Order: sequence, then C-alpha cells, then structure tokens
Amino acid sequence: MIRTQIYLPDDIYEDLQLISQSSKLNISQLIREGAKKEIKARTKQINKDDWKQFAGALKTGPKDLSLKINDIYK
Repeated sequence: MIRTQIYLPDDIYEDLQLISQSSKLNISQLIREGAKKEIKARTKQINKDDWKQFAGALKTGPKDLSLKINDIYK
C-alpha cells in the first residue's frame, strides 16, 4: 500500500470524523472506500464512451471495403 498525504476542507474532515465514529471505520478506510466507488463509477462511464466511439467508427467506415479486399486477393 502506498502512503500519501491529502488536504481536506474542514467541513469534509468533520463529516469524516462523525462517520468514522458511528461506523467504527477509521478515516483512511472511509477515504479508500470512497475512492474505490468513484473509480468504479468513472471506469464504467469510460467503457461506455469507448464503445460509443467504436460504434461510431464502424458507422463512418469506407463503403467500398469489400471491393478493395477483392482487388487485393485477385
């Protein structure tokens, strides 16, 4: 595990302290869980965007591709 240092606004830190006390998790565990959820959500969105771009590339491909392939293999 990599050790890092972050700066939190006072209000976020206070909220994390309250959640930490009520959930029996320490603040670092809460931050790791939040980071995992955010990464998972953004990764899903990136994957959806990749498929949309791929589908768009197929839609705009060359219309005479089969003719060119036939010419190559003669």
